[in-house]
Amino acid sequence: EQETTAALIVNALPALFKEELKNLQAMESQTATLRCELTKASTVSWKKGNKILRASEKYIMRQDDVLAELQIRELDLQDAGDYTCVCGDQHTTASLTVNALPAVFKEELKNEEVTEGASVCLHCELSKAAPVQWKIGSKVLEASDKYQMSQPGTTAELVIRDLDITDAGDYTCVCGDQ
Repeated sequence: EQETTAALIVNALPALFKEELKNLQAMESQTATLRCELTKASTVSWKKGNKILRASEKYIMRQDDVLAELQIRELDLQDAGDYTCVCGDQHTTASLTVNALPAVFKEELKNEEVTEGASVCLHCELSKAAPVQWKIGSKVLEASDKYQMSQPGTTAELVIRDLDITDAGDYTCVCGDQ
């Protein structure tokens, strides 16, 4: 009885990207999800620019067999940029664009009734800090001794000093198209 033996070595093929990441646009405060597909199950890592990302409340990383997914939560404008999924020496990159939410009024101006000679402070609150313009009727107000404008945080304030009868009218705070 004769016998012969041979050793068979099977070299694993590297995992390749079957489906690349796609560029994505999302709104500020939303969640963006980047997805790619590999030719076979394999561990991946994620980068933003050249910084390696770690799983956190902000970055949710999922892998299901050949599918890899990165969720970026509570988007802000700084989250925009290039994201890369890395597997061995293979990688795929996509660009995330984050569109800013417009500022909206959270608290409107309130009507005021004051005595001649006094000062009054009109104020409103925005959903986020943004530049505003103050008007009386259609006339744009400029900062002066009479009109003091300030914007602490998300609040817009107009102080009108030394009121007289001619100061009566409709005052408007304008922000973007709001």
